[in-house]
Amino acid sequence: MWLFLIMTRFENMKTATFEHAALLAAFEDVKDNHGCAGVDGVTIGQFEKRLAVNLAGLRSELNDGTYFPLPLMKIQVAKKNGEPRGLCIPTVRDRVVQTAVLHRINSLFEKEFEECSFAYRQGRSVRQAVMRIKEFHEQGYRWVVDADIDAFFDHPC
Repeated sequence: MWLFLIMTRFENMKTATFEHAALLAAFEDVKDNHGCAGVDGVTIGQFEKRLAVNLAGLRSELNDGTYFPLPLMKIQVAKKNGEPRGLCIPTVRDRVVQTAVLHRINSLFEKEFEECSFAYRQGRSVRQAVMRIKEFHEQGYRWVVDADIDAFFDHPC
Protein backbone atom coordinates (compact mmCIF):
# COMPACT_ATOMS: atom_id res chain seq x y z
CA MET A 1 0.00 0.00 0.00
CA TRP A 2 2.70 2.54 0.99
CA LEU A 3 4.74 1.88 -2.15
CA PHE A 4 1.68 2.45 -4.33
CA LEU A 5 0.85 5.62 -2.38
CA ILE A 6 4.37 7.00 -2.77
CA MET A 7 4.62 6.09 -6.45
CA THR A 8 1.23 7.66 -7.22
CA ARG A 9 2.17 10.87 -5.49
CA PHE A 10 5.65 10.88 -7.04
CA GLU A 11 4.13 10.61 -10.49
CA ASN A 12 1.94 13.62 -9.70
CA MET A 13 5.00 15.55 -8.47
CA LYS A 14 6.81 14.90 -11.76
CA THR A 15 4.18 16.94 -13.59
CA ALA A 16 3.77 19.58 -10.88
CA THR A 17 4.87 23.16 -11.48
CA PHE A 18 6.49 25.42 -8.93
CA GLU A 19 5.62 29.08 -8.51
CA HIS A 20 7.98 31.82 -7.34
CA ALA A 21 6.02 32.27 -4.10
CA ALA A 22 6.45 28.59 -3.20
CA LEU A 23 10.20 28.74 -3.76
CA LEU A 24 10.44 32.02 -1.82
CA ALA A 25 8.59 30.48 1.14
CA ALA A 26 10.92 27.47 0.96
CA PHE A 27 13.97 29.75 0.93
CA GLU A 28 12.70 31.57 4.04
CA ASP A 29 12.42 28.23 5.87
CA VAL A 30 15.94 27.25 4.76
CA LYS A 31 17.24 30.65 5.91
CA ASP A 32 15.55 30.23 9.30
CA ASN A 33 17.47 26.95 9.81
CA HIS A 34 20.85 28.74 9.51
CA GLY A 35 22.52 25.86 7.66
CA CYS A 36 25.97 25.90 6.12
CA ALA A 37 27.06 25.87 2.49
CA GLY A 38 27.20 22.63 0.51
CA VAL A 39 29.76 21.41 -2.02
CA ASP A 40 29.31 24.53 -4.17
CA GLY A 41 30.42 26.76 -1.28
CA VAL A 42 27.35 29.01 -1.62
CA THR A 43 26.13 30.23 1.78
CA ILE A 44 22.57 31.25 2.58
CA GLY A 45 23.69 34.88 2.53
CA GLN A 46 25.30 34.53 -0.89
CA PHE A 47 22.22 32.76 -2.25
CA GLU A 48 20.04 35.54 -0.84
CA LYS A 49 22.11 38.31 -2.47
CA ARG A 50 20.98 36.96 -5.87
CA LEU A 51 17.68 35.59 -4.59
CA ALA A 52 15.49 36.63 -7.52
CA VAL A 53 17.93 35.20 -10.06
CA ASN A 54 18.53 32.02 -8.06
CA LEU A 55 14.82 31.33 -7.53
CA ALA A 56 14.02 32.09 -11.17
CA GLY A 57 16.72 29.63 -12.25
CA LEU A 58 15.44 26.94 -9.90
CA ARG A 59 11.87 27.53 -11.01
CA SER A 60 12.87 27.20 -14.64
CA GLU A 61 14.86 24.00 -14.02
CA LEU A 62 12.06 22.46 -11.96
CA ASN A 63 9.30 23.34 -14.38
CA ASP A 64 11.14 22.22 -17.51
CA GLY A 65 12.48 19.02 -15.95
CA THR A 66 16.18 19.88 -16.10
CA TYR A 67 16.78 20.22 -12.33
CA PHE A 68 19.26 17.81 -10.80
CA PRO A 69 20.66 18.11 -7.27
CA LEU A 70 24.36 18.67 -6.72
CA PRO A 71 26.46 16.11 -4.82
CA LEU A 72 26.25 16.11 -1.05
CA MET A 73 29.06 17.47 1.10
CA LYS A 74 30.12 14.73 3.50
CA ILE A 75 31.49 15.68 6.90
CA GLN A 76 32.16 13.89 10.19
CA VAL A 77 30.93 15.25 13.52
CA ALA A 78 31.42 13.75 16.95
CA LYS A 79 28.44 12.16 18.71
CA LYS A 80 27.94 12.70 22.44
CA ASN A 81 29.85 9.47 23.07
CA GLY A 82 32.77 10.72 20.95
CA GLU A 83 32.17 8.37 18.02
CA PRO A 84 32.13 9.97 14.58
CA ARG A 85 28.87 10.42 12.77
CA GLY A 86 28.72 11.12 9.06
CA LEU A 87 26.54 13.94 7.84
CA CYS A 88 25.67 14.66 4.23
CA ILE A 89 24.87 18.31 3.56
CA PRO A 90 22.98 19.43 0.48
CA THR A 91 23.61 22.80 -1.15
CA VAL A 92 21.38 25.75 -0.27
CA ARG A 93 19.70 25.54 -3.70
CA ASP A 94 18.92 21.86 -3.15
CA ARG A 95 17.58 22.52 0.34
CA VAL A 96 15.26 25.15 -1.14
CA VAL A 97 13.94 22.60 -3.65
CA GLN A 98 13.61 19.90 -0.99
CA THR A 99 11.70 22.29 1.26
CA ALA A 100 9.39 23.38 -1.58
CA VAL A 101 8.62 19.74 -2.33
CA LEU A 102 8.08 19.06 1.38
CA HIS A 103 5.61 21.94 1.59
CA ARG A 104 3.68 20.38 -1.30
CA ILE A 105 3.60 16.78 -0.15
CA ASN A 106 3.42 17.30 3.60
CA SER A 107 -0.37 17.53 3.69
CA LEU A 108 -0.66 14.44 1.49
CA PHE A 109 1.44 12.31 3.81
CA GLU A 110 0.28 13.90 7.05
CA LYS A 111 -3.16 12.29 6.70
CA GLU A 112 -1.49 8.86 6.36
CA PHE A 113 0.25 9.04 9.76
CA GLU A 114 -1.30 7.53 12.85
CA GLU A 115 -2.40 9.98 15.53
CA CYS A 116 0.10 8.39 17.94
CA SER A 117 3.08 9.22 15.70
CA PHE A 118 5.11 12.25 16.77
CA ALA A 119 8.59 11.92 15.26
CA TYR A 120 9.60 14.18 12.36
CA ARG A 121 6.18 15.78 12.08
CA GLN A 122 5.67 19.50 11.81
CA GLY A 123 3.87 20.98 14.78
CA ARG A 124 4.62 17.99 17.01
CA SER A 125 7.23 17.90 19.72
CA VAL A 126 8.84 15.63 22.27
CA ARG A 127 6.95 17.55 24.95
CA GLN A 128 3.62 16.73 23.26
CA ALA A 129 4.59 13.06 23.04
CA VAL A 130 5.43 13.00 26.74
CA MET A 131 2.13 14.67 27.60
CA ARG A 132 0.25 12.06 25.54
CA ILE A 133 2.08 9.28 27.38
CA LYS A 134 1.15 10.93 30.69
CA GLU A 135 -2.52 11.04 29.61
CA PHE A 136 -2.46 7.34 28.74
CA HIS A 137 -0.76 6.54 32.06
CA GLU A 138 -3.53 8.38 33.89
CA GLN A 139 -6.05 6.24 31.94
CA GLY A 140 -4.41 3.08 33.30
CA TYR A 141 -2.02 2.12 30.52
CA ARG A 142 1.36 0.89 31.78
CA TRP A 143 3.43 0.10 28.67
CA VAL A 144 5.11 2.42 26.18
CA VAL A 145 6.62 1.16 22.94
CA ASP A 146 9.35 3.30 21.38
CA ALA A 147 10.24 1.84 17.99
CA ASP A 148 13.17 3.06 15.91
CA ILE A 149 15.63 1.67 13.41
CA ASP A 150 18.99 1.75 15.16
CA ALA A 151 21.44 4.20 13.55
CA PHE A 152 19.22 4.55 10.45
CA PHE A 153 20.67 7.94 9.51
CA ASP A 154 24.25 6.85 10.23
CA HIS A 155 24.58 4.86 7.00
CA PRO A 156 26.67 6.44 4.24
CA CYS A 157 24.82 8.79 1.93
